[in-house]
Amino acid sequence: MKRISSIIILFLFPLSLFSQEWKFEVDSLRDDGPIVPLVLNPLIDGILPEVDYSDHANGKDSSKVINGFRVQVLSTQNGDIAEEMRMELISQMNHNVRVIFDAPNYKVRVGAFTDRNDADRLRKQLYALGHHRAWIVRARFTLKDG
Repeated sequence: MKRISSIIILFLFPLSLFSQEWKFEVDSLRDDGPIVPLVLNPLIDGILPEVDYSDHANGKDSSKVINGFRVQVLSTQNGDIAEEMRMELISQMNHNVRVIFDAPNYKVRVGAFTDRNDADRLRKQLYALGHHRAWIVRARFTLKDG
């Protein structure tokens, strides 16, 4: 009997230690919210890098940003394929060919035109060369980029 009472005391005594009243205080919570990085997009936020492209030799200011058109030939997630396409187009065309990385895609774009009709003529030339999926996209560039 003594043994049973000692076992009961051993099990009940620790329970009495943890039987204190516990309250949850909502005001004690501290929630600062998630930490989000600040992303600046120069095309959306109007922040352009301050680079002097002015051509003082001929008096033309080439730093002015122009809204225009380019012809996009390819969009891929493989940078090597995009670079191969760029080299192929450079050998075929007498236009500026560039690869633009717009995560997660590499975009191969040709030319820089202020008139959509000029861009459409280039698109037709590319079609004749076998690039049947080329399309016209809006772009922003400087005279130096053109």
